[in-house]
Amino acid sequence: MVKVRENYLRAFPKKEDFIAYMSTWVSDPKEETSIMLWAVKKYKLMPYLHYDLDSLKEIAAYVYETNFEKEHKGHTNISLQSK
Repeated sequence: MVKVRENYLRAFPKKEDFIAYMSTWVSDPKEETSIMLWAVKKYKLMPYLHYDLDSLKEIAAYVYETNFEKEHKGHTNISLQSK
């Protein structure tokens, strides 16, 4: 998730742009609109997820606001667990 977030933040540093692009793309993923073509080539295009656009916007806002390199209540950093 860290690399995905970093790529989207570079492309869309403003929160509203980040949320709009990420939620729209995830609702209808296409190679030609991907900003992470290297990932599409390596892992293939992600499957369609059956979430409504409002839910995807909430998820995108969470991704924008959360630093996944730190441990937070609700999720743990795997590298911290292995120490």
